[in-house]
Amino acid sequence: MSNFSNKPMYKINTQILRVPNHYEDMTAQATLSGITVLKNGKFKQRHGGSKLLIQKPREGLILRSKDEDERKRLLDLKQLKKRKKQNNGTTVQNSQNTRHYSINKKEVSHRIKNYVNQMSGEKKLYFWTITFPPNTSDDTAFICFNKWLTRLRKEKMLNSYLWITERQDGKRLNDDTKTPTNTIHFHIAIHQRICVKKANRFMRACLFTCIDNKEIVYSREAAKNYNGVDIAKDRKTKRVINFAKQKKAKSLTNYLTKYISKNNGKFTHLAWHSSRDYSNLIIAVRLTESEYLTCGIKNYISEAKPIENEWFTFFRWKGEPPKDLLKYLAHINQVAMSLLPNNKN
Repeated sequence: MSNFSNKPMYKINTQILRVPNHYEDMTAQATLSGITVLKNGKFKQRHGGSKLLIQKPREGLILRSKDEDERKRLLDLKQLKKRKKQNNGTTVQNSQNTRHYSINKKEVSHRIKNYVNQMSGEKKLYFWTITFPPNTSDDTAFICFNKWLTRLRKEKMLNSYLWITERQDGKRLNDDTKTPTNTIHFHIAIHQRICVKKANRFMRACLFTCIDNKEIVYSREAAKNYNGVDIAKDRKTKRVINFAKQKKAKSLTNYLTKYISKNNGKFTHLAWHSSRDYSNLIIAVRLTESEYLTCGIKNYISEAKPIENEWFTFFRWKGEPPKDLLKYLAHINQVAMSLLPNNKN
């Protein structure tokens, strides 16, 4: 398979692959999962995934002026606080007026895998779970979680992350009433080691505030023993799992399947969000029909059980994605990371 990076370039550092001429329709998309071939229509941009980057013919990759994801997250949080204030801490659900959010499963999985793929040196990926006292309202849990994240960032303990929301399946019982609880909790992907004792202490501080404000029916004594911030460990060895290690690739796939692919919940706040560098990731490269037929990538796809409809056909890889594709996505995402203001030297 020919290397993606040997195509004509305008600027080698930020263009990588040239923008096709207007008459060269891009009809194939390569990701770490497989190839999508359009039957009708065409892709508008050479790369897919990033909400922050655009590619111009003679300028290469450039950063957008505004971070729309962050703006939407802050707006959602502002509206949430306003709603709690209006209802004196009790949220009134109106199914007709309340907006609901769900997890974009494909995008979340692709972002996590691409973040790991672009890392140089020792790769790290840890999964944490953050739970709350039974019957904590969604609004309260969401605000507590955001305060906790803010504290970790201020303490320089957290840089890159992606989190998702999940609702209890009803098997967990309320300690007082012994009835099922559907309290939400969060899973968060982190790429650095964090002191679990500090993480729990910061969350306990959030819980104390909620107890004092009567937002949680929970005693301060019980909150002192809170230990709901936990990191994924191997069931047999009880050691913390670094999912970025090559030998843990199957464990990563299983984790993403269990906690993301099977998560069909709908929530009244953002169901997932990430740090700005995650939002900057490119998760797909689009090819013209000529490039698709001549670059040799078709030799790597499995034609067994494709996913097909009237608009496209999706083929999975026979095994691992082509090495040239992995290298290309790693390289262009390293370029994308370098364009972020905080990452510039």
